[in-house]
Amino acid sequence: MDGEAALTALVHLPGQQPRRLAADELGQIGHLRSREGGIVWVDVADPGDAEIDLLRREFDLHPLAEEDIALRRQRPRIDTYPGQYVLIVYESLRPGPAGPDEADTGTATDEPLGARPHLGELHLLAGPGYLVSVHWGASPVIADLQRRFTHNGGGGASGENGGLGRLLYDLLDAVVDGYFPLLDLVAERIDDLEDRIVAGGQGNETLREVLRVKRFLLELRRILAPQREVATALLRRDVELVEEEVVPYYQDLYDHLVRVLDQLDLYRDLVAAALDANLAVTSNQLNAVMKRLTAFTVILMVPTLIAGIYGMNFRYMPELGAHAGYPVALAAMAATMLGLAWFFWRKDWF
Repeated sequence: MDGEAALTALVHLPGQQPRRLAADELGQIGHLRSREGGIVWVDVADPGDAEIDLLRREFDLHPLAEEDIALRRQRPRIDTYPGQYVLIVYESLRPGPAGPDEADTGTATDEPLGARPHLGELHLLAGPGYLVSVHWGASPVIADLQRRFTHNGGGGASGENGGLGRLLYDLLDAVVDGYFPLLDLVAERIDDLEDRIVAGGQGNETLREVLRVKRFLLELRRILAPQREVATALLRRDVELVEEEVVPYYQDLYDHLVRVLDQLDLYRDLVAAALDANLAVTSNQLNAVMKRLTAFTVILMVPTLIAGIYGMNFRYMPELGAHAGYPVALAAMAATMLGLAWFFWRKDWF
């Protein structure tokens, strides 16, 4: 759910410690980002008209990039504009209710896994000496990386040897690594579903849960698959801001993303197998019921046959006038029923 607009500007100039810009220094961003070797990182949460105007003024925000921010729900990709690159990715957020504008990427329940994954859309605008991140709602990735940037502890992201390419890598790497806890949650849910399916007796609720997980994985892959194209473009240095020395890091980023997609494909296969197992268990349960009904039918058929024969209106019938005929007939019925019940019990039809 969207909150109030907030803007945080961090700057790291050569020979100085990273610091946060005060409100009256925001007008100097254009000058600061032109300093050689410096980095200006502006983070905008829930952007409003004032924040968009500042981005337009200080970073020459392209009209198409501005339109994407206004429309949201964009496909992960890299757009190239004169002197500026725009990357759109999605980060994994904690489960929780989604706002009305996040209906396609969030879950409307508090369940660990809803029908759709709860992902946060993240727009990254990069150019010479600057990075702008735009998101809606709280961003765990941005909050953690800002702390590392400010305290000069995030490896190359904010160290003396770091650059814009390394800062961008650290951010994207944190985004991709955030998917693994979500995938672990999916794996636990699939294991639980498999145990419930094998145990049987769960009815349609288990089937609905399996289908819910299947839709969750399909939606997650639909969003994450294009991000592999983003990683490929960065690895090929289609974005000129990626320094030569940080290219191996982007290879690692690509490998992590491939691992995520491979796990998604594996879990989709497991869910498909769980669906087949659920159908097989349901079929076996139906067969067991049919076997029991068949056994009861056969057991009741013999005494019904005996009673039907002796119920016919014929004058001359064997044992019809015998004093012990009635108890003998009942005893024959009981013995036959017990014999058939024992037979079917030995055959495991009960």
